[in-house]
Amino acid sequence: MIKLTKFEINNYRSCLKSNIDLNQSLMCLIGINGAGKTNILNGLLLLKKLKESYRIPGTKQKNLSGSLTEISLDFKLDEYTIKVKGTLRYETDDRNNDEVLDSILKFNFFDITGSKKWIEIPLELFKYIHEIKFKENDFILREYFKLPDLVESQINALYSIRDFFNNISYYSASQFSDPSKCPISFELDENKSYRSNRFNFHHEKFLNDLYIKYKNNKNEFNKFISTVNQEGIGIINNISFSEYDMPSSSYEVKSGGKIRKIERNRQLIIPYVTIDGVELSPNQLSEGTFKTLALIFYIITDENELLLIEEPEVCVHHGLLNSIISLISVQSKKKQIIISTHSDFVLDRLSPENLLIVTKNSQKGTVAKPLDKALSKNDYKALKSYLQETGNLGEYWKEGGLDHE
Repeated sequence: MIKLTKFEINNYRSCLKSNIDLNQSLMCLIGINGAGKTNILNGLLLLKKLKESYRIPGTKQKNLSGSLTEISLDFKLDEYTIKVKGTLRYETDDRNNDEVLDSILKFNFFDITGSKKWIEIPLELFKYIHEIKFKENDFILREYFKLPDLVESQINALYSIRDFFNNISYYSASQFSDPSKCPISFELDENKSYRSNRFNFHHEKFLNDLYIKYKNNKNEFNKFISTVNQEGIGIINNISFSEYDMPSSSYEVKSGGKIRKIERNRQLIIPYVTIDGVELSPNQLSEGTFKTLALIFYIITDENELLLIEEPEVCVHHGLLNSIISLISVQSKKKQIIISTHSDFVLDRLSPENLLIVTKNSQKGTVAKPLDKALSKNDYKALKSYLQETGNLGEYWKEGGLDHE
């Protein structure tokens, strides 16, 4: 398992110089509004968007718009620590989504080779990184990419980090909070989902992902159902799908006036959620029920290396939230999970080691410190005694015990 243990990002939104230790598999960001919790999550999400920014090796792109940010990463892979640093140029659109325009990444393999030299690895190589070990590619590597010889363990490390970049999932606080935007049906065309612009992308994707599990992986689908039905947290009885074939034909005019008939096999898929014996469309569910179903589904089935979850408590009742946090804790043993929260109830289900206190100051902008470093030794000792004898983290937070710079 590869794990990101350290993340530093400079000149990104409120993160002027933010250095974040991620030593636990489950970390929780807490802090006041505006401290920069969401900016940290979005900064981590930039790693996934790196794959979209391929720079032509040996060239410099001029007159690019956008902002420059610098990142520094430490990965733990088996017994090795791999260091990565990079410069990214990005733009933010009117929906507050970032697009990486250009990037340069350098890697240090000191634990593998004993050399402190940083090696620049073009992102386009990540597409076929395992193939660079073959001799027939040596000329391309040396002359075109200007790379030195790489040993097998370096190549495997690059491959793992490439997959880590690609395999990051982000679930925002409002992503599943409005079931009225959910379609009551969707279409499949040659096993590919058809999406309508009338509906929210995330809601329709959830239904499509759920249907794919229902058709192709009954074990995972049944595991999800048993988690949310009466055997588990009891918010629904079942989820089912009706399928209707919709064959259709179209015609294509070829050169010379020849006409070719094209047969298409489409399916109309109608999902049903059964609650207390009544079948409902997904858009008839309450906000809390819909969001809980979506979050639990992805927490269980998402196989990505890193899950970023913003404020899982939004729209969710405490009873259901307890189940979500319990699942997050269990799944963090298989993958790295970082959440943010404003909920003392969430903190009650976590340990002090899981917390990162997020503050903001004029010199460094957003600052995130592990709880044992954010508090003085005496305050941290007092917290430990409080948890053992008196109360819990949520209460300690509400009483102002974590309000420290």
